[in-house]
Amino acid sequence: MADNKQQHYVPKATLRHFACDPDRQPKPRLINLINISRGKVVRGASLADQCYRDYFYGKDTRVEKALGGAEGYFASLVRKMITTRSIDERDGWHLVQMVSLQRGRTLRAEQELNGMTDKMIKLFMFNKIGEDDLRRVRIGLEGAARLNVAQSLAISPMLLDLKRFLIVNETSVPFVIADNPVVSTNWFGRKNDPRRMVGIARSGLQMILPLTPKFALMMHDNNVYNAESDHNVIALANSAEASALNELQWMNAYQNVYSPPTLEHERVEALLRIPRPEGSLYEFKRLERLADDGKFQATDKDEFSPPSEGVKSELVVHSARALPRDARLRAVRLRDKAVVFDDGSMASPQRDPVWEDKRSHRSCRR
Repeated sequence: MADNKQQHYVPKATLRHFACDPDRQPKPRLINLINISRGKVVRGASLADQCYRDYFYGKDTRVEKALGGAEGYFASLVRKMITTRSIDERDGWHLVQMVSLQRGRTLRAEQELNGMTDKMIKLFMFNKIGEDDLRRVRIGLEGAARLNVAQSLAISPMLLDLKRFLIVNETSVPFVIADNPVVSTNWFGRKNDPRRMVGIARSGLQMILPLTPKFALMMHDNNVYNAESDHNVIALANSAEASALNELQWMNAYQNVYSPPTLEHERVEALLRIPRPEGSLYEFKRLERLADDGKFQATDKDEFSPPSEGVKSELVVHSARALPRDARLRAVRLRDKAVVFDDGSMASPQRDPVWEDKRSHRSCRR
């Protein structure tokens, strides 16, 4: 095998915690998985063959090698957390980087980026290239995965304000992990305005990443949520809550969900019966301004439709698709008085618009 050819988008160091043979030395080799498209449970699959694509980050393997170094450090942080059953605030910056990077480096994230790129370029090509010709091609970015890695690292400081918690799973239901393992939801947004839930700068953001069958990392907007914890450690004692977090992994997955051997067969079958979101992986919405009042109206136009007669300007909103459920734990409550920044724009409500603006400008300059 060529050096660094097999490039993983979920680190093997992460998947090993969910292996069939976790105690095997020197390293586990097998893992159980649920393949979504076939609805099939595969027991004892090769762990090394999961969550990778040849030259996913390019044949110039510098990105892959740099990620390997980061993965080693992140793995040491995870070992530290699960060994001490604690979370060290001094590790906050690296934990934020770990979550942001894992969120953006997956195969599904690449497909989302290329899908949105396809629609935007075809919209720009309106009246320049025939619709029939545009419909016959698929437009994407060469090196989309590398771009996602760079962007994920650039925007990671926007997550520094999120409160970080270690979830300790004390139930009989172990956590599973998907090939797109960082789950982002927004309970606050769904309650107040379901149209404006998606986005890492939104008020009410929740993010959860399974670390092992017994541990997970959670980050959330402390201005709208209040959590009962012991030094930022939340003990999960209700099996229904562990199952609910597993269901979010199932709905957020792209191709496979990986389950530890301690997950009972009945619970695996229960996951298979849960409906997954259908349709596009991303949302694409065109809004038009027909008057001089600055207000935009949502339309149902696709990328091939002409603008309405008399339209002054157009706004295109695209984002990853929101999950139909949120992360809800008994230890977490909505605050009676949430602190948000809302100027009435589509970007609102935000946690900190000034910080977002600074980070956005720095990301653009890079």
